Parts: sequence; structure tokens; C-alpha cells
Amino acid sequence: MLKVRILTNDFHTFHPYVKSFHQLYEKGIQIVQPTDKDYDITLVGHSLFQDKKIGSLQKSTEMGLDYLSKIEGPYILVDGQDSHSMIGSFEVFKESDALFMLKHSLLKDRNLYNEPWVGGRYYWGKSEDYGIVEQNYKPDNFDDYSNRIHLSGTNWIGVPELQWPDYTKIEKFFDVSAMFQHPHPECHEFEIQPSQDFYYNEHRQPVLDMLKCSDFMVAKLYKGRRVPSDKYFKYIQLSKVILAPFGYGEMAPRDLESAQIGSILIKPDMSHVDTYPNIYVEDETYIPCKHDYSDLEEKIEYAVENFEELQHKFVNNLKNRYIEQYHPYYLADYTEKLFKEQNLL
Repeated sequence: MLKVRILTNDFHTFHPYVKSFHQLYEKGIQIVQPTDKDYDITLVGHSLFQDKKIGSLQKSTEMGLDYLSKIEGPYILVDGQDSHSMIGSFEVFKESDALFMLKHSLLKDRNLYNEPWVGGRYYWGKSEDYGIVEQNYKPDNFDDYSNRIHLSGTNWIGVPELQWPDYTKIEKFFDVSAMFQHPHPECHEFEIQPSQDFYYNEHRQPVLDMLKCSDFMVAKLYKGRRVPSDKYFKYIQLSKVILAPFGYGEMAPRDLESAQIGSILIKPDMSHVDTYPNIYVEDETYIPCKHDYSDLEEKIEYAVENFEELQHKFVNNLKNRYIEQYHPYYLADYTEKLFKEQNLL
């Protein structure tokens, strides 16, 4: 029995392992408590080895390496953030004694890591696209370490506990839900200027600009202010289309909520993302739009005008793919295979 200790403050990172505790145990992998002294290997979550708000990437790296130096025994880094970006985690990984690093998602084309992007986020493009010079990031010498960076077999889609109500009984009064945050309050990530929320907001702004000029019936937040969860769900379930623009990452629970409530999911093209499991199938489980949202209006119009014809297809395809991919043993199967490939089992 391989005893695995998980050290992390990141709910989205450790909860899938908690959910799969019994299935992992059957595979010969026992998850033990952080305080347990009897363990074989440690998984270390990203919040313990990086700090985006510490002031600089260098300070964050030094802090992370100091923390890792105190860990006894072999360890694996787990970057459980919702973005494919390596910023902050890669610098610690390449200087540490970690066996390897796991990530929720990666760029499918690994060569793209050799190009600089704002915050390392491919979909944000270059800072020069926003009229700002040299605020881009790329992991240095990525190719020298890429063979030790693997998908974790977890992502934010596998975290929620889901129920599947009868969506056919839900009336749709709105054409589209834009119940997503914008603008995001000031939020800093290392030395990125003016701040990372600037790029987050600028990336989402075209969505709201388009909706303001459209004839669609839109459910949206007032000035981006959050509302209680019951009110949020009340509004999104009344919408034919759920918009899920990228934020700090590509995937969010909102994507699955669309299937729960019988709405069609429209989000930017996900073909650049490598993740496991993967529920995103173009024009089958979601309708993709361009990353600059230039074709978003026509995609919404298509979904709204043909809603009765399309609803069953998209909603049930997404639901069925989720059930098929996130079956009770998916994480245990994946982790067993990964650990065997790395000679840990």
C-alpha cells in the first residue's frame, strides 16, 4: 500500500482525492492526513509553494523553495489552478527536488510554452495587444523540464457534487445568461502591470459590449456584483444560453451547471487545452466562439433561434460525457496508471 500525504490549502486540488478515497485505496493508494507521520510520498498543493501577492516572482520562488526544503521524503508538486499557465509554479519546480509536477490543464501544443503571453495565458495574447509593453511571461527552458510535467487527472469540473433535475420543466424567459463577474476587483499576480485584473476585464469586455447593443433578453449582474447563490441559480436556469467566457482560467463549474439546468453552453474555443477528463467537444457538448468573441453574437443567435431543436442534443451530450468520464473510478484509474509509469507503484 502506497501511503500518500496531501499538503494543500487548495480545495479544488485535494477534494477530488477525498471523493475518490475508497477507489484509490482499492488500487493500493492510501490517502493519509497531513499530520500523519507514516507516509511514503507527499503531494504539495500550489498555495503552499507560491504566493502571487508577495510582490515578485523571485520572492515567491524563494518562499516556495524554503517551504519545500523542510519536507521529509519524496514529494510531487500539484498546480491545481484553473489555468494552463506555469507562472509561479514552474520556477519553483525546476529548482526543487520534486519528482515531477502535476497540473490540472496544459496547453495541448507544448511548443506554445516557448512563447511569451500575458501571465502565461495563451488566450490573453500579448500585453502589446493592450497597448502595454513587455508584460508577458514564458517559463524559461521549458523543454528541459516538460517531460516531468504531467496532467493531474483532476480539474475543477470534477469537484462539485451534482444533481440532475428534470430540465424539461424549467421555463426559459431569458435568451442568454451573462451572470459572470465583470469588472473583477483589483487583483495582483507577481509583477504583472497594471495588474492581472486589467487583462481579465479587458478580455471579457467585448462580451458585455456586444450584449449591450443586441436585442437579446439578457440576465446579468449589476456592475459585476456577486449575488447569493440561490438568486444566481434562479437567473441562470431561466436562460436558454449560458455564456462562460474565460477568466483567470478556462474551466469553471458554470460549464456543468448549463447541463444541469437545460441550457446550451457557449464559451471560447477549448481546442488549445489538454486536460483529463475532458468534457469539451466542439459543437457536441458546447458551442465554441473565437477567443476575441468576434463571432459570439452569431453563435448566440444560432442557439436562441434554434433552441428547441438544439437543447436536447447539447444538454444531454454534455451530461452523458460528464457521467462517462467522471465515473467513480476515473481518478483512481488515472493515478494508478501514472504512478506505475513513474515507478511509484
